[in-house]
Amino acid sequence: MSVLVAYRRSSPAGRDALQLGARIANHIGTGLDIVSVSRFESAAAVALRGPEQGDEADPRTALHLAAELVKVDVPVHTHAVVDDSTASAILRTAHEVGASIIVLGTTSNGLFGRFSLGSVSNILLHSSDIPVALAPDTARDTPQDAPFGRVSVAIGDIGGNRTMFDTANLLAGADVPVRLLTLAAVSSGTDAERRTRTEAIARLDHLADLYRPERASTTTAQVEVAGRITKAIDQVFWEPDEIVLIGSARIAREHTTFIGSTATKLLRALTVPMIVVPRDDQVPETKAAKA
Repeated sequence: MSVLVAYRRSSPAGRDALQLGARIANHIGTGLDIVSVSRFESAAAVALRGPEQGDEADPRTALHLAAELVKVDVPVHTHAVVDDSTASAILRTAHEVGASIIVLGTTSNGLFGRFSLGSVSNILLHSSDIPVALAPDTARDTPQDAPFGRVSVAIGDIGGNRTMFDTANLLAGADVPVRLLTLAAVSSGTDAERRTRTEAIARLDHLADLYRPERASTTTAQVEVAGRITKAIDQVFWEPDEIVLIGSARIAREHTTFIGSTATKLLRALTVPMIVVPRDDQVPETKAAKA
């Protein structure tokens, strides 16, 4: 099991991904793999084919320097890959090393708050069968040995899935609290709002009952309802040491990620890392949860 960082040289986003990846690997006690992808005709690919190492264009040099930036005590391995599809190479490497999470860096451009998605991020967020973690542009300022203080799991109206809870278990361990969170857009003060809130609370209570036996730490439930989903998001308080999990949209292919509208709106509000989890088998509901 490993955490894979997609590393971009000379990029603040690359440093963000490395910081978050090292932090996650240290937190869950696993290895860290760092991959750099070069296109076939790039200077980096030419350097890889040459006999000499140490050239500035050689990605092995950048990966060696990146490995030296890892300050926590975790096994570190680097991978220089040549492929014209960066996203495919990252995903293939993730499978080869047995990665449980892929970590991508993002940059701020004002459109998505602390996150700006490039083409590679967009492809992986709509095709990966491994959870994808997005590092905000504040990740570089967070120590690699900083533990996560809470794991929030955003639950939609179809409930949570197994990969989501497996990932939450991995991050939470035995002593990090988990918050099950539902956000809903319903006109306030209506019967629909009360019904939505009641159904959501029942669903989260049911999921907490299923989830709690696997853990020794606290599992809580929170429901926020507002006229717009953005308003519901604004009503949520995020701890600075939190990490957020969200499932893929309904239209995602089975066992793949697909970032939906709620996740996109969360990106605009969050200043903490977020993990998008592939669509998977849903946790079964009981009659009580549907009542």
